[in-house]
Amino acid sequence: MNKKFLLQIVGLGCILAFITGCTPTATTQSGKVTVAFIAATQDASLYERAEALFAGAQSGEVPSEVMLQAGIMFAQSGDQQRSSESLALINTDELTNVDFIDYTLLGIELNIQSKSPADALLKLETPRFIALKSTFGGQTKLHVLSLESDINADIGNIESSLAASIELAQLLNKKNDVINVHNKIWRQLSAQPYNFLQRCFAGSESVLGLWCNLAADTRLFQNNYTGQLNQFNQWKITNFAHPAARTPPSWFDQNRKNVTPSSQVALLLPLQDDYRIPSQTFLDGFMAAYYQLFEQSNTEPPNLRLHDTSNQTMQQAYENAIAEGADMVIGGLRESEAESLMQLPLIPVPTISLNQLDRTETQQPANLVQFGNSPKDEMIQIADLAWRKGHRNALVIAPDNNWGVQATSSFDAYWKQKGGRLLGKVSYSTTVKDFTQFLKPSLQIDQSEERGAQLKRFVNSSLIYTPRRRQDIDFVVALGYPLNARQIKPALEFLYAADLPVYSISKIYNGVEQAGLDRDLSGIQFTAMPWTLPGQLPNELVSDETMHTAYRQLYALGYDAFLVHRNLDNLGSVEQPPVFGSMGILSLSRGVITRTGRWGQFQQGKVTEVTP
Repeated sequence: MNKKFLLQIVGLGCILAFITGCTPTATTQSGKVTVAFIAATQDASLYERAEALFAGAQSGEVPSEVMLQAGIMFAQSGDQQRSSESLALINTDELTNVDFIDYTLLGIELNIQSKSPADALLKLETPRFIALKSTFGGQTKLHVLSLESDINADIGNIESSLAASIELAQLLNKKNDVINVHNKIWRQLSAQPYNFLQRCFAGSESVLGLWCNLAADTRLFQNNYTGQLNQFNQWKITNFAHPAARTPPSWFDQNRKNVTPSSQVALLLPLQDDYRIPSQTFLDGFMAAYYQLFEQSNTEPPNLRLHDTSNQTMQQAYENAIAEGADMVIGGLRESEAESLMQLPLIPVPTISLNQLDRTETQQPANLVQFGNSPKDEMIQIADLAWRKGHRNALVIAPDNNWGVQATSSFDAYWKQKGGRLLGKVSYSTTVKDFTQFLKPSLQIDQSEERGAQLKRFVNSSLIYTPRRRQDIDFVVALGYPLNARQIKPALEFLYAADLPVYSISKIYNGVEQAGLDRDLSGIQFTAMPWTLPGQLPNELVSDETMHTAYRQLYALGYDAFLVHRNLDNLGSVEQPPVFGSMGILSLSRGVITRTGRWGQFQQGKVTEVTP
């Protein structure tokens, strides 16, 4: 190694020591300890110095510990790809224990940034890293616990994630840092189903178990601010030494100031003709939540006023509602009514439309929130899961109706944005009876059959030839209500595609177990609405089991619309916990209520919850 290059290495080592020594120890508002290495912006001068080290490594002049410095500096300058390439050139056996810890932590951070939590967890669990835990300094220990929490959360190991956050909070000294981590714990618990909270309370060690106990108690009063605060105060008296009693999540203090929800709510619904039954179904779900609140003696439910939009414009109905004193408006149900709300010159009170418009080019008025049963959120959820599993090439099978076209379009745009390929879009009429013939072209079975026929014609007429499907498809998204979906899966299996993963959305299941009929759906994973899975909600929804899936979901939409209107102020804050609704985990982003469903899978005709 020449003298000039050695001096360069020494200089870069000093820069690196300065960088890592300046790493902050505070938590962010999201409850995470700031990453030690990765920067969000480019640092051109640091990047050039790192490139010099990298070039030297390729010529065999740089030892592994210096290559690690290059990887860290690439990360600090914002080039994660170059940082990963640097780590790949390192022989870990040559690293000191201190350098090996930095090597592991940088690799974990890069895995998290690239959405590869499983790879990050493997690094956390390497024997050498585990053996070195007793040597960690204070900052490193905090950093590792924060990473453990995030990684386990991404993988679905929720209790392990919570346990890491609890340990992290116990090691922090500043009150604001503890509050940030407690807020993170509370957000995670708010996104868990009720039966998880009960199991966690019964089976976990005392600190985590009592966190779950508090979350389960307050879940019973999601529509009732006063009830939640009363539950917390009672819990705090019994568990005064618990970390959440000493340093409560800030949500409780903020909720304490917000105990006067809307007193008069106007419902704008088309109550006649074709929309009479859908509106009534929505209203039944809304009133089910209303009466649950009414039965809780410590609060007054809002006054409700119903406005029929069948024979008046949406603008007229809205103006009448405001004139009568409404301080919250919910409606309308039709897409055209949601469009009318978007065009109002002034929306003076919080207003929740019951249809989600896929129009990014239209500026949304202040005070308007969109909430509906759009398939967009669920298609994004499927795309994210498929990407994490390493799938890149998709086939979508969807009905040719409005929601089927919308779902396909949403998936197509998002999947291509991630870097995936949509190899085929099959649009079918709900009157299709034979999906075997219908799906042959998309799987290229017809081309394979034609090749077989030619071989028999020109080579050997007695030749036994088995057709083959195209081999570049990684997975299938099969959309439809149960009647059609039960025909799609067997058709795929008949067409030599039984090995392909098949995903769907909540419309595939109406919440009623029909093992005989649903046996043909076995193996399909789908984004399930919590109300269709036993034990997810504190109070099960009671709707007519004979209703079509679409109507049962309208009932759930009504139930959740009441939940949203009671929690709208909290949903509007990005640092506040989500709301666990019957349709999914509800949060508010840019004026739109987004839904994250649970995951269900058909097995022998029965639905079970899964963590894919």
